[in-house]
Amino acid sequence: MSQPRHFRGRRTFRRKPDTPRPIDAVRAEINVTPLVDVCLVLLIIFMVVTPMLQRGMDVELPAARRATEERDTGERLVVSVRQGGAVFIDQAQVTLPDLERYVRLALGHHAGRPIFVKADARLRYGQVREVMEACHRAGSTQVALATQETREAKD
Repeated sequence: MSQPRHFRGRRTFRRKPDTPRPIDAVRAEINVTPLVDVCLVLLIIFMVVTPMLQRGMDVELPAARRATEERDTGERLVVSVRQGGAVFIDQAQVTLPDLERYVRLALGHHAGRPIFVKADARLRYGQVREVMEACHRAGSTQVALATQETREAKD
């Protein structure tokens, strides 16, 4: 049975294993090169963006000449205090009287979990002390203050 002349579609047939493949034949193999390229680009984007992520609220930190830089591994609880006195646990705002209760809940059974206090440089010492005392009353044994290292100009 022959096909009509106006039919120009591709014929399907089985070829013998020893016969060469036609040049314009469709290959049934997956090309993974574009997939690898996309994955590498995404990996580079995450590597660049991840260090820029910060936890807690954005505050102007006090300056210190010798500050130890520690990477945030995500295990610390971040308590931020803004210039107006607003207190935040990570991104959630809490009142100062309720801070102890919320810190206790956030710590759970891990009283040894460190707390990182990010206080605005323009705050009075007494306001920051109250926040630190609330963290200690909640059961925390490790409370650290965040500072920003100053870069002194060399003459």
